[in-house]
Order: sequence, then structure tokens, then C-alpha cells
Amino acid sequence: MKNALILFSALVVLPSATLAQAPSAAPPAAPAARPAPAPDPRLVAAQQAFEALPEAERKAIQQDLGFATAFNGAALGTFGPLTFNAIQKFEREQKLNVDGILSPEERKQLAAIAGNARRALRFAVLDDARTGAKIGVPQNVFVKRETNNNGGSRWQTADGKATLDTIVAPAGETLQALYDRATAAAPNRKVTYKLLRPDFFVVTAETATGKSYRRMTLGPDGALRGFAIGYDKGVATELDKLTIAVANSYDAFPAPAAPTAGARPAAGALATAAARAAAG
Repeated sequence: MKNALILFSALVVLPSATLAQAPSAAPPAAPAARPAPAPDPRLVAAQQAFEALPEAERKAIQQDLGFATAFNGAALGTFGPLTFNAIQKFEREQKLNVDGILSPEERKQLAAIAGNARRALRFAVLDDARTGAKIGVPQNVFVKRETNNNGGSRWQTADGKATLDTIVAPAGETLQALYDRATAAAPNRKVTYKLLRPDFFVVTAETATGKSYRRMTLGPDGALRGFAIGYDKGVATELDKLTIAVANSYDAFPAPAAPTAGARPAAGALATAAARAAAG
């Protein structure tokens, strides 16, 4: 403090030429960066084992975890804390070695438990003829089916406390416009999660009595398809988990089925082949 006052007094009485030559104070040294924490060796080992599996198997494990235990992530085949914790939870529940790595026998056990859960729910991935999408529906929960005003199908519980809708957006709509409307402020409604990517968005929201999940996907031709689930908070314990299962099963733009060997070609295909033969 004393040195600072002396420097200030000197600056006051020195001429301007001297002021121009006064040395500036050195900037304070930046604090030393803290070293990054060492990665958990158990998580690293589990990640290496998981990522050594084919992508389809990794996704299947995550989907099975959603039915067999508490996994609330997207089944994308990528490994992270959600997958690691879900595998460990499954191992603890089944009194297995808790290391986050599924042995072949443990994998079979997981698949069997998840299969039993699917059968109990009559969970099946259905072709939605109204939208062209594929979507998993727990048919013992959503027992009523009809069409809706969004170009899609509607499934409801017997008591009407939960509704699942598939959606086709009208021509001319954009993903951004739909996202903006889904996230717009509304009385007595709170957006609890929102994610926008170039080809899809996810928005979840709550009111005093209900919860909702909405997802829209942009197709290669500009078409927009999606689905929405709304349910009473009184059934949230069951529906929170089922919503993740439905989301992980949803395929807005499924690839065309491969032709069956020996199947008769469609008339259009025959005409195209004949035209090519004539041209050649």
C-alpha cells in the first residue's frame, strides 16, 4: 500500500513526458491450472469392453437396460456414466460381480429379464401406416388405438391418463418453427428439457398435473415426423420409464425392407428393367 501511494504521488508531480515513460505494472500471474482428476480405472475398463462390441449389440444392451433396470439415456451405442451406472445397478440387483462389464452369461441374463418385461407389457415395435414410422408401443398399457388430427395414430390407456401420438407435420413446416412453438413460454407450463440438433429436437415439459415428451425428426426429403407422449403425474413412475423405451425404439424414417429372395419384382421394376434392356 505504501509503495502504491509513493508511485501515485510521483505521477502527480512528474511532467507529461515523464508520465509517458512510466513503466506499467506487471499483470498478475494467472493461477496455476488444477490438474485434471485421474479417470476412474473401472469406468475406463468398462468403456473399453463395451466399445469392443458391435454397434448393434451396444444399442441392444442399452435398450435391454431400459427394461431390466433404471437406464434413462438414449440407446445410441455410446458409453458414458449413464450406461456404466445402469450396468452396475443391474449387477447389484442380480448379485453379480459389480464391475460395469457384462460377461457373456450376464448379457444373456440381462436379455432374458428385459425380454420378460417386454412380454409383460406386450411391447412391440409397430409399423405406423399413417406416418410411415416405426414405434414401440406397450400394448398392455396403451390399450386403445385410433387416428388423430396430426396425420398420425393415437394410443391411450384405458383410463385416458396417458396418450401416445405419432405426428406428420404439414408441408411447409420447418424443424426450427416447430421447436420454437414447443419451447415457447405458456401459462402454467414449464419446459424441463430441450435439445435442438440439425435433424431432430426433443422437448419435455411439465404442468401442475402432467408431463409431456415431444420429439420431431427431419427426413432426407424435408418431411417432418415425430411423436408425443403426455401423461398424468399420478402415473409418472411407470410412464417415465416407458417414455424412454418408446423413444429408443422410434424410427421416423425406416429403411425400406430388403426384398425377399425369390420374390416377384414389382410391375414398376419390371418396366424399368425392360426399358434398360431395350436401351442396351
